[in-house]
Amino acid sequence: MFRSVRKYKLICLLLLTLNGISFSFKAQDSKYALIVIHYDPSSKTDFKQLVYAYHFLNGHFTGREELMSFKGRVNNADYVRTDKGNNFIYQNRYMITGMGHIVDLKEKKILFDQKANLVRCSNDSAIYYTNDAFKGKFYSVYNFTTKQYAEVKKLTFKAIVGQDVEFDKTNAPYIINYYPQNKPKVVLTTDAGFGQIIDGKKPDPALAWLDNSNLVYAKFNKENNAVEFVKINIESKASTVIGKGVIKPQSEAGTFTKLSKSQLLFVIGEKQFTIDVEKNAVTEILFTVPQNGFAAECAKKGYGRLIKLNDKEIGKNHFQLKNFKTENNIAAIVKELVIGTDSYQQGMSVWNNTKPGWESVDCEDVVALIGWIKE
Repeated sequence: MFRSVRKYKLICLLLLTLNGISFSFKAQDSKYALIVIHYDPSSKTDFKQLVYAYHFLNGHFTGREELMSFKGRVNNADYVRTDKGNNFIYQNRYMITGMGHIVDLKEKKILFDQKANLVRCSNDSAIYYTNDAFKGKFYSVYNFTTKQYAEVKKLTFKAIVGQDVEFDKTNAPYIINYYPQNKPKVVLTTDAGFGQIIDGKKPDPALAWLDNSNLVYAKFNKENNAVEFVKINIESKASTVIGKGVIKPQSEAGTFTKLSKSQLLFVIGEKQFTIDVEKNAVTEILFTVPQNGFAAECAKKGYGRLIKLNDKEIGKNHFQLKNFKTENNIAAIVKELVIGTDSYQQGMSVWNNTKPGWESVDCEDVVALIGWIKE
């Protein structure tokens, strides 16, 4: 009898354990939405963009819905564009475009569409910097809570590390001037290179501050096929060439991202370089800096680009790096068929790490993958 009771208890315990395991599996369901921008081919003049959410349950595609749409051009001038620069998702809700515009994906509204340079997003604010010949120099803030945008009136407000410096692009090579408060300007260098030439325009070369006294800038040669990374101290005006890289002329400006106090990442087209100020070294990296464990080959090869997860190869395909978006255990690309110098979209491919494997998702006329939202 005691054995029967013990056996009964063990069976009950086993059933409870299995039920608990089953419940934990259900509780671990992973739901994500991939925000994808489609182009409306019937609206070429206005460059109408359609915002879609592609839904995934445990890595499997379950359907899509159109959230909203907006024009990319108004009166022959750029309005809200997702095809320029790096777009990203902020606070699991807001789409920030490469031009700094803000779209609320929950309320399906454009919150900010003015012309200003996004410095960074911090808590409930997006901070901008304007340096305009007519408007002047000032910081401004968009508050996500109050839905208000305003110029910062406090003169001592400073959103980022660094000082007031400018490139004088009147002649080449460029000049870098420093404007200390209440003092005459200081010429830091009269040999800041020829700048990056993009469609006949001359944007400011990329510049990044290491601290309040030291900056690193990209010094382009005249042909735009080489760039030096130069460190300058604004107090002593001493400059040091950290290293250089071989590049090609590009249609988008090169950008710096700060990796640590002494390391920067410089991205220009398919080329990516790490700049280590302490080691005085510049290294061209072959794979993108890992995000959520995923990394992609920087340069295109005959097979496209190789993709890694936790340093292990998981596939090869043709795609653009701007359309490589990752989250925890999931990643998406827009596949391309390359014929000579032309390429044609072939839908999306999504990595499901619970499978593990790639799943094809039909889609058309993709302008950009924005990023993932956890649902």
